[in-house]
Amino acid sequence: MELWIDYECPRCNITIQRNLRELAPEQNRQCPECNVRAVLTEEGLRGLERSLRDLPAS
Repeated sequence: MELWIDYECPRCNITIQRNLRELAPEQNRQCPECNVRAVLTEEGLRGLERSLRDLPAS
């Protein structure tokens, strides 16, 4: 199962989904539209939390 986290561009207000497997510390998370640094929002973290809860128990 793939896990995604949403970032938001403070300039464009678009949501940018990133696969958790692709994230690394200090990795650039720029908006593809305006190149402003995207930010992790509280809603993005809530979405990740929901996805984690939906994972099947192993």
